[in-house]
Amino acid sequence: MYKPTIFIVDDEPLNLKLSAECLSQYYVIHLARSGQDAVTYLEQNRVDIILLDIMMPEMDGFETADKIRNIPLNAQTPIIYLTADNSVETIEKAFDSGAIDYILKPFRKKELLVRVKNRIETEKLKITLYSAMERNEHLLDIVNHHVAFIKTDTGGNITEASSCFCDIFHVTKNKLIGQNMNIFKSGRTPSYVYELLWKTITSGQTHIHEIEDRNFAGETNWFEVTISSDISKDNCMLGYIAFYTNIDEKIQYQHDAHTDHLTGLNNRSKFEKEIKKEIYRAERYKKDFSIIMVDIDHFKDVNDNFGHEVGDSVLKEFAVLLAQNIRHSDMISRWGGEEFIILCPNTDSQSAAVLAEKLRVTIEKFVFKIIGHKTASFGVAQFSKENDAKKLFLEVDQALYEAKKQGRNRVISWNK
Repeated sequence: MYKPTIFIVDDEPLNLKLSAECLSQYYVIHLARSGQDAVTYLEQNRVDIILLDIMMPEMDGFETADKIRNIPLNAQTPIIYLTADNSVETIEKAFDSGAIDYILKPFRKKELLVRVKNRIETEKLKITLYSAMERNEHLLDIVNHHVAFIKTDTGGNITEASSCFCDIFHVTKNKLIGQNMNIFKSGRTPSYVYELLWKTITSGQTHIHEIEDRNFAGETNWFEVTISSDISKDNCMLGYIAFYTNIDEKIQYQHDAHTDHLTGLNNRSKFEKEIKKEIYRAERYKKDFSIIMVDIDHFKDVNDNFGHEVGDSVLKEFAVLLAQNIRHSDMISRWGGEEFIILCPNTDSQSAAVLAEKLRVTIEKFVFKIIGHKTASFGVAQFSKENDAKKLFLEVDQALYEAKKQGRNRVISWNK
């Protein structure tokens, strides 16, 4: 049975090892540790997908991609970037260079598998569809009923839709033709996503994005959408063709993997992932950020006196109370047990302490169901250029320890 070939380029041996172990069961894997090694290999060997690290010495991922595009054997090979940088600038540059997707590091194994599988299947479907359009009406009918796609003019007005697409979006083809693609907007997608989309496809590049769209029944679903130029046989621009793949299961998996199931807040794993991104932004753009760790005072007494079911109820109430009283830009997670942690972007320790004091007073005044009043202790720490995530967590934990040592129900900031 034929196995697609995946070519992984990364200067970090550990990243190569993890990627290869994740994918080798399903694909033929080849590795390179530099851009030049990759170019040399690809001049002689055809591969199906390239996973390309961006930040490499001597020749970075973007320069490597430019050279690959000039190799006839692999000029059209899909490239997926691996990067720890999720800034708009980097994402735009990635798609400008011809990437079909990007995966943030450190990646989750299941996410890497799903994304690569989707790319392989999408490429197969595209080849199948274009072949069907030219050679086989019967196959085209099969594609029409099993592949969700639409075609539009250059202004995004729908000119064609597959039966599969119409079924998914609960609409007849006659009602859909002539409508603009904007009709599917759920209202939950940031405007910059659409700006990047149009910038990419109007430059002749293929654009892939994950988006929550609304169907004609008023329901929303998550899709991975691949949009490419629709070119006629005489090389005239007709518009665009968009392939839709439902990814509700993938989005739910990501949500479950990053959610504390008792409180509904982000979990510790999600917080650790986000703080790495925040450290990267702080170092690159010279921005302050702080974290606040919160511990419910004498929580063990609740479980001992009222039982664990009441204890769980208090944790849920406490989570809601915190979430409702932090700022829109802040991120809150359950750290473990009765401890919670808040990430405060663009915030120094003094401002974070003000927020913590506001939360402390709010909790002190709140009347919990069954148990009545409860208090909490707070530790605050600010990221500095000498820090890493481990040291920052240690500092905020020591600040919280000092708050409890001094009698609880107070805010203490870490001081070097």
